[in-house]
Formats: sequence, C-alpha cells, structure tokens
Amino acid sequence: MSDKYKYTYRGYLCDHHSPDPPVVNFDKLNAEECERFLKEANIDHVMVYTKDHWGNSYYDTKVGKKHPALGERDWIAEIKPVLEKLNIEFTAYYCFEYDNYITKAHPEWSCMTKDGQKLVCGMPDNSSNAKWGMPCMSSDYRKYALEQLKEVVRNYHPDSLFIDIFGKSLCYCDTCKKRYRERFGMEMPETEEDMIRYNKDLATFLDDDSEELLDEVKAELKAIDPSLAITVNFSSHYRKSTRDKLDYMYTEPWAGNWLSGAYTRDTSGGRHPQLGPGNVSQIFNYQPDSIYELAAAEIAAQDCHVFMYSESMRRDGSLEFEEAQKIGKTYREIEKIEPYLGNRKVHADVCILQSDLSDTLKVTKSIPIRSVSRTKISGKHREALLGAMKLCDYSKISWCLVPELDLDLNKMKEFKAVIIPSVAYISEDMAKDLERYVYEGGVVLISGESGLSDADGKEREEFLLKDLMGLSLERKNDDYIQNPWSAYIQPKTSPVWKHSSETTPPINGTVLNCQLTDPSNMVLYGTFINPAVGLSDTTWVNWGSPLPGEDTGYPAITEHVVGDGKVISFCFDFFALINENFIWTKKVLTDLLLYLFKPSVFLATEYVNMAEYALYEKTAENEGQQEWIFHELSACARLTGGDTPLIPGGELQIDGADISLEKVFQVFPEKKEIAFTVDEENKYHIPLNPLRIHRVYQLIGK
Repeated sequence: MSDKYKYTYRGYLCDHHSPDPPVVNFDKLNAEECERFLKEANIDHVMVYTKDHWGNSYYDTKVGKKHPALGERDWIAEIKPVLEKLNIEFTAYYCFEYDNYITKAHPEWSCMTKDGQKLVCGMPDNSSNAKWGMPCMSSDYRKYALEQLKEVVRNYHPDSLFIDIFGKSLCYCDTCKKRYRERFGMEMPETEEDMIRYNKDLATFLDDDSEELLDEVKAELKAIDPSLAITVNFSSHYRKSTRDKLDYMYTEPWAGNWLSGAYTRDTSGGRHPQLGPGNVSQIFNYQPDSIYELAAAEIAAQDCHVFMYSESMRRDGSLEFEEAQKIGKTYREIEKIEPYLGNRKVHADVCILQSDLSDTLKVTKSIPIRSVSRTKISGKHREALLGAMKLCDYSKISWCLVPELDLDLNKMKEFKAVIIPSVAYISEDMAKDLERYVYEGGVVLISGESGLSDADGKEREEFLLKDLMGLSLERKNDDYIQNPWSAYIQPKTSPVWKHSSETTPPINGTVLNCQLTDPSNMVLYGTFINPAVGLSDTTWVNWGSPLPGEDTGYPAITEHVVGDGKVISFCFDFFALINENFIWTKKVLTDLLLYLFKPSVFLATEYVNMAEYALYEKTAENEGQQEWIFHELSACARLTGGDTPLIPGGELQIDGADISLEKVFQVFPEKKEIAFTVDEENKYHIPLNPLRIHRVYQLIGK
C-alpha cells in the first residue's frame, strides 16, 4: 500500500499538453534526461501525464488515442522505472473536461452552451489562448474516461491519481436539460436574471453531479487498487461533502500562495493538502531564484505540501535544465525543514467562519459556465472571507479558518474571537452555540448581511442573530449605491480608532440601517454619514466620490455586551473593503482585536505589510514535552520582483498564561539557541533574527 502522498513535500509536473506532429514531435524525449532533471530538481513527487488537454494519451491505450509522436513507445512504461529507482511518488495525471480529440471524434459528446454552440475552453469571454473542446460528463464520454482510468490503474499501478479539470460544467445538451428539469421541475435557467435568482439550484445541480462522478471514479478504481490515493484539482473549493471523499487535497492558488495556503490547509480536514502555483516559473523568461524560494516557503509554512508546475518540455521532448536548477535550489531548502512539517496543528486566537452554502446564496453575477472558473470565482461571502484573512494577517494576531460544519460550541471555545464575514445563512444550531459562546466570555465579530437568508436563499426580514447583535434591521439602504463611496463613518471616542487618521472613513456597498435594541449594554463606535449627493448625469461634487454630507445617526459599528462576552457588528460589508483598497480597515481591525482580548501570540514588527508568520503545536518527540514550530517570512521578494534585503525579524510575544516556554531555537537556516526574557506580566519576549526570506524556530514548552 502506497502512502507516499503523506510524506512527499517537493512535487512537480512538467506541464506539456502536446498537440500532434509536426507541432510536437518528441524526437528527443528520453527517460535518462528526465532522470537527470528529477535529480537536479531534488523532486520526490511527480505527476505524469496519462491523458492531456488535447486528448492525447501517453501509454499503450486500447480505449483512447495515444499521442502519434510516441509511435510504438509507451512513455508511462519508460518513466515509471525511473521513479521507482529514485523512490519518487508516481501520480497519474488524467484530464477530464478538456479533450480536444474526443469532441471531434464524437461531437455529440460535447458540452453545449444555451445558444447551441459547442463549449470550448475560454468561453464565453475568450479568456484563454487555448480553445480545447469540452466533453459533457453526462454523455458516453463518462464511460470512455472511466475505462481509460481503469487501464492506467490496472496496468501501471500509480501511487496516486490526480484528476484535472474535474467537475461539471454548465451544459445545455438535451441530457443535462432533461436531468435538471426532472430534479427541479423547471427548465434550466438561461437569462442572467434567472441564473442569479436560481444560483443555488444551479450550483447544487452541478455539485451533485460532480460528487456522483467522484463516487463512481472511486468505486471503479479502488475495486482494482484499494490503496490508490485520489484527488482532484481545486479540491479545497468543492463543498465539504465532496472534500471529505478525497484522500488528499490539491489546490492551485486563488489568493496568492500565502493566503491560499491557509485556506487549503484549513479546509482540508487534515488530509495532507498540496498547493501548486503555476505562475512561479516563466519558462524562457525566468524569474529570480528568490521568487521560487519564497513561493515554496510560504506554501510549506502554511502546512501544505509544496508543488510546482511549468512548461519545461520543448517541442522535441527535451527539457529546460535552467528550470531544474532553480527548482532544485528551492527544494533543497525545503528538504532541510521537512522534519518540522506535518503532525502539527495551527495555533490561532481568531477563527474565521468559512461557509460553502453562503457562497452560493449571495451572488451578483450568473454562475460561471466552466467548472474550473466556478472554483476560482466567488460570491459575497468568499470575498469577505478573503478580506478577513488579509486583515487578520496584517494584525499579526494568529488566525485560521473553520468550515461551518466543523464549528460547534466546543470548537468555538478554542478561540478568543470568531469572525462571521458576510455569512448569509447561519443555522439555528450555530446561532445557539454563538450565543452560549459569547455569554461565557467569547468575542464575535459580525459583518454585512450575515444571518439575513434562510438555507434556500430567501431573505429574512430580521437578523437571525438580532438579540446577540443588539440590533434590529430597519432596511437595506442602497440610496447611494451608485457612488464609489456609498457612505462615510463618523467615529466616536473609542480605542478602536486609536491609530486611525482623524477623518470620516468611507465605505462602499449596501448600508444596513439598524436600530439599537439594548442601548444600555451597547457602545457606539461610529455612525453613518450620507454622501452630500448621489452621483448622476446632473449631480456631482468634484472628480472623486461626493463628499460627506449629514450624519444620519444610524449605527455603523457597535459593541454589544452579552453576559461575559462581546459582539461587534459592522452594519456594512466591512471585511470585503480591503479587497478594494480601503486601507483604513487595517488599523481598525488590529486595534479592535487588541482591545477585545489579550492575544496568546503576537508578532511585534514595523514591517506589518511584509512580515508573515504561522505557529503550530507539533507532536513532541519526548513524552511530557510540548513543542511549537514558528515560521517567519518576508514577502519582500514578491512585492519587489525578487529583492531580498535583510529586514529586522521583530519580536515574538507570547502570553505565558497560554504557552509556557523553556527554550527557543532557530532551526532554519541554521540551528542556534535564542535567549528570551519574561516580563512582570508573564509575557515572553523572543527577539527574532533578521531575515531575507524564511526562518523557522522551535519552541520547547514545559
């Protein structure tokens, strides 16, 4: 039984989707050169194409079409012994929803648009150079693909299987329309208005199909090899019921390597997440080594297995060894820290609620047609979630995500604060748990239209968490929605504005006009100011958004004391603002969190926009001992295009009431003990060494 996927941290795919000769001829493709490449790149995990986006297979298939440039050769049979010799994990790569060959050989298997056109990659907005055909997984192509996969597993026994372009695209073929009609009792929506209105139904239909397909794949292939580990691309963006059926997780970044790594880690359920950026390498136009090194360090520091892919194969099958050298230099650094990876749990004071369902309920555009696009494009909740991640990372207070189905009262009690970022639907059970959590001393921050929808997307007239928030909804106010800044905030005297500029900060989007329901237990942090005018063809003020007008008196940000805890309510989509560069939100959230609770871990640094960190509790080698692993990184290489000046590491501050320390060591890039002090409040002050890209510390506890 192969479990290599649990222990391999240096993965790679030579991304060589290859059309037929004469464009690609493979005259110089040979296993010996690949072996040299793999050694130079210090790789321990390789994806090998079995079928690519063109529909070409790379082995002796009796079902599909073998790449004609291979002739009598079986590339999988040639390369597998090399992988075995080097003890490299062999992952079979198979592409589902792009197959240019099969849509020409069987045009009746094609996905169809609502206009009756055959769907191709890049449609409908011509977003791709490639225009591969897209077969429908509800056609007989499904049987074709499954038969090929059974060939691969039966004949080549890969350690693991990676399915690319997995899922179900929005297809208007007769079969799909019939199945939708039978499921929902209506025709499949076609207009923009109807697609937004029935977004949840469309998403459910497509997600159900994807999960049923996964069930079938697992049943067929694990009947042949029960030990086969199976995953799909973008797995962290599928709903939890689908994620839970995967053996391990693989995702490409959607919010940069650092934040995408955290998202992948926290939605993986501990199933060995991998993160694979494809933009690190630019073959023929190489980026500096530091870009490679930072990308890998960020992924590893977020407890993901590092993976990279690039188009390193030339048209004759020979390889770009400059790429191998750059990856090798990076992966030798990753290899040094592997003893400190895995078997660890992220330490966090702040929990950010992640909701699969809410991301389908509040959308402003119709559902993307292609399954891959659907994983990358989000609704209001994921935008707010992304903003919450950015703001918490800026605060230098430890944080993580928790999926909604995992967040019960016991889980909440692990954190000092819970953030609910525009979570449209909140279950009755979660509402009760939140109430108990706050009453017993917890802190909850709620933004936007959280709790204003039922599970089907129908709008509530009142907040589900009305009593907890101490607010009653009067109306959703879009009077100035056409303005870039739809309202301003008049700050009230409060420590949350401690480091903010003395001004009236702007917001955008919907304003929630609310009334206080428990004023004696509430603190008003700010009220809404309307713009002086609404923008139109005949009304404006100056070049920018109209200036602040009159104070409405409606609460913008409130604090409600409930039992021993507090609830902070933002009557607008606070967390999403940072995605549009409303920079005032950074200092406000930092000051707010520091006011609300004493963090167990805090990174004191002047480089708040550059420094990144993560802390993990690791299973200690010695019984009775506690161990933590601390990663600190400088994002300077990414921010500057490769520059890595030495910046101060700052100071790691740890509350002795939460973590008790005996010794601290820097273990990467070299090992040495770090002296620290303890103040009269039992806070540890650990001076961190200056860094260019990445340092790792080991904290030994009592």
